Amino acid sequence: MGVCRRIVVIAAALCAVLSLSGVGDALAAQGDTPPPLGLRSIGAAPDITFAGQQAQVSMSIPVPQNLAPDKLRGITDVPPFVTGGTVDVLQGDRVISRTPINPAPNSPIELPLAGTRVTRNAADITLRAYLTVSGICQFDPDNAFHIRDATLSFSGREAIPRNVAEFLPPILRKLTIFVPQKPTSAEASAAVGLATSVAGNYGTADFDIDVAPLAAGSLAPSGRPDSLERQIVISEAAPAGLAVQNRDDAAYLVIGGAANELTTQARVLTSNLSSIAQSSSAVAGPLHTAPQLAPEVQTLADVGVTDQLVTSSAWPSITLGIDQTRLGRPSKDIRVQLIGSATPAANGSSPVVSVRLGQRVIATIKTDGSGAFDQWVDLPNDALSRYNGLVVTLERGDVREGCGNGTRGSLSVSAAGEIRSSPASPPLPAGLGSMPQALMPRTQLAWTTGDVPDVARAVSIMTTMQRLSAIPLGVDVVSMADAASSTQPAVLIAADGQGLPDGVALPVTQKSGTVTVRTSSGTSSRVTLNPGVSFGSLQVTRSGDRSVMVATSTNDAADLDGLLRWFSDTDNASNANGDAVLQISGREPITVDATANGHDAASNTHPLGWLVVVCVLLGAVILFLIVAAALRLLRRRRLGDDDAG
Repeated sequence: MGVCRRIVVIAAALCAVLSLSGVGDALAAQGDTPPPLGLRSIGAAPDITFAGQQAQVSMSIPVPQNLAPDKLRGITDVPPFVTGGTVDVLQGDRVISRTPINPAPNSPIELPLAGTRVTRNAADITLRAYLTVSGICQFDPDNAFHIRDATLSFSGREAIPRNVAEFLPPILRKLTIFVPQKPTSAEASAAVGLATSVAGNYGTADFDIDVAPLAAGSLAPSGRPDSLERQIVISEAAPAGLAVQNRDDAAYLVIGGAANELTTQARVLTSNLSSIAQSSSAVAGPLHTAPQLAPEVQTLADVGVTDQLVTSSAWPSITLGIDQTRLGRPSKDIRVQLIGSATPAANGSSPVVSVRLGQRVIATIKTDGSGAFDQWVDLPNDALSRYNGLVVTLERGDVREGCGNGTRGSLSVSAAGEIRSSPASPPLPAGLGSMPQALMPRTQLAWTTGDVPDVARAVSIMTTMQRLSAIPLGVDVVSMADAASSTQPAVLIAADGQGLPDGVALPVTQKSGTVTVRTSSGTSSRVTLNPGVSFGSLQVTRSGDRSVMVATSTNDAADLDGLLRWFSDTDNASNANGDAVLQISGREPITVDATANGHDAASNTHPLGWLVVVCVLLGAVILFLIVAAALRLLRRRRLGDDDAG
């Protein structure tokens, strides 16, 4: 027994040491070497995929001042027919490093990056994989070499910013915006606008944006920022302009000015004027933003698709991203012109180019004798989503299974192909899938309280919307009355469920224990619960010809805050669909589609089925606890009777 106790004590001590060492990395102060960063921190996918026996992937690594790329680490997923190989790190014609691949499952890999050249705060590198194989091999998306859960580490010590131009680093781990304890409308609006523009400035990069109150009478943030973290103070009490302040070997930014100019000062930080603000302070004049008008005809290049060329011994495949946010509005009747070429099969027969949207084949293209093609493809309206991955594949019948003896084929698609679309009202898809394109080009934002928690909720929602958008979002903070009477899209926040305009008809409501789900056509379904349940919700409804997103709860703001934390993960937000997403305290969020089979007599599904299931489960848990308690009590009584006997 004593030996077991000593082992437990030693194990606990080791865990304590390991946890302290992890905390030391996580709490690296501003000016220190940052801890290893996931690839989401630079806006890349966490997994790196090499398609084929010989494949390469290009990466652009943002590099903060005074730091240098050191290592890229991850875990390998190797196809079963791969016996080994190498991964080269290249920069131009230079080989930075060569690392062997361990074919064992889940093997760690570490790619040295020391010696890469940094130009304009970025290091552009190429990862090239050479795989050795044995027996039958077929490389496709399901049988590819992956480096998953990849992290980047840097050497050096972060430079502490000295002026406005260099305040925001190329990689940002966290931004905290400090506002007075009772923010004015201008201070709250500036905070939301700043957070949204900063999120847009970093694109798909993943980092936290928090809102915190200043100490009474203070213009300095509380606490010290960690490495690659920034703190910004917004206050009408501060002098007009932007000023970098230093305290305890750390820098923070103060944005000040009168109410009518505070938002303009905040916008400077992410405008094209920030690069010329080389002093420790700067004052902005008027800034003008041209409205973004969505044209009906664009090219693939306009929506961010470059010329594509893929060569493979299997079926070459290209994915073209048709993002409704890049189209600038909710769209329908989308047509894409595919111009390109495909290598004819070795036996001279013409290959077939298939076009898929999701799992649905929407077109097949016959090539001419040279392999060239030029054809319009229609995207079905009922299959549209926010992001539409159009998969173009060269399907060939001469692919051999033996490793190394296949015929390589190429597929190319030109970025000059046109995209044509029409405005969709109501949006396609509807509900949460229509966000944020249904908020374009500008949206109004209103809240019922306007305190620091409301500002934090607005920042959470709008930065999530911005991260789902490929172009900047315009947001204007207005009163709830103005938002209710407007014809513009709106985001409304009523954290405790009180104060929403009467004209806003939510898809899901609860009153006196009765939950009602309403469809856009006005029909409804109801269920009465006893006891009732409380939940936070994000709901999308139509008001006239505009879309309105509502963040609310059934009388407890904490339920909404829990849901917003979940929704701030862009993976969760991008996958959310239906008319509403709800979270009951302590439960996983669930989506409600008010129109999906809600009133189809041939269907057994019901829009309130989710709630019935939750309540049945809760009832089952309560019943189980009651029965278990009764059994324990009965057992104790029997033991007592035996002892008495």
